Amino acid sequence: MPVTTREQALQRYAGALELAVGSGRLLRSHYTPPMRLFRPYVEGGEPRTVVVANVAGGVVGGDRLSVSLDVGADEALLATTQAAEKVYRSDGAEAVLSNAYRVGAGAVLEMLSSGTILFDGSRLLRTTEIDVAAGGRFAYAETVVLGRIARGEVFSNGSLRDRIRLRRDGRLVWADDFGLDGDIAGSMAAAAGLDGAKALAMLLLVGDGAGQAVDIARAQPPIDGLRIGATALAGDCVVVRVLAQQPAAARAALAAIWSASRAVWLGRPARMPVIWSV
Repeated sequence: MPVTTREQALQRYAGALELAVGSGRLLRSHYTPPMRLFRPYVEGGEPRTVVVANVAGGVVGGDRLSVSLDVGADEALLATTQAAEKVYRSDGAEAVLSNAYRVGAGAVLEMLSSGTILFDGSRLLRTTEIDVAAGGRFAYAETVVLGRIARGEVFSNGSLRDRIRLRRDGRLVWADDFGLDGDIAGSMAAAAGLDGAKALAMLLLVGDGAGQAVDIARAQPPIDGLRIGATALAGDCVVVRVLAQQPAAARAALAAIWSASRAVWLGRPARMPVIWSV
């Protein structure tokens, strides 16, 4: 029996992308729709670079997408996403995004997302599992925009569950859970909540020397409608959080902190991937 238009509309994606780098080459590169992997021209001074893409143009309730990046010992990889991930209004089901990042001994992985935009009425569960071996270094950047702000839409209905688990050599060292549900408008407005922010960003740095990012973050010039906080966790982990009334301000602050941090921490050019400015 042929599939009807309505049945096609109700179908959801279950896509996955897996990439493993080791011994100076790609050991595994596999993806299923709507996930794709692109390898752009590598700029001078940069490591092997990949772009992770969801060619469906966004996610809807019921989608289940996963990304796995495995960087072997003494390897280096810079990964980013093609565009901000749009999470569309849901009919009730959650969209599920699962990320897994593994960094071997002496390896470096930079995972710099172009961000996530939550449409009003969207429902998202995102889990991020990170495991960094001794001597490895890892950087993770993410921005979440609460609504289509340029159109005057604010995320006031729906839900967000964002979970991060960081392990060092398999041992859990940090767990972070962020959620918005129920009275979202109240949580966004509350001084003990988002204090009016419509965009939030996070930078997580793991590895020897990461602590330098704390001073860099705290040295950023004050801007109305923008708040930045930086914390050094036990060992060699740093978390930088940004709250902003305007998405562009959150994105600019994140880029400034990361660009300066990678220069002193990794000895690489003080710049973001070119795709960030496209």
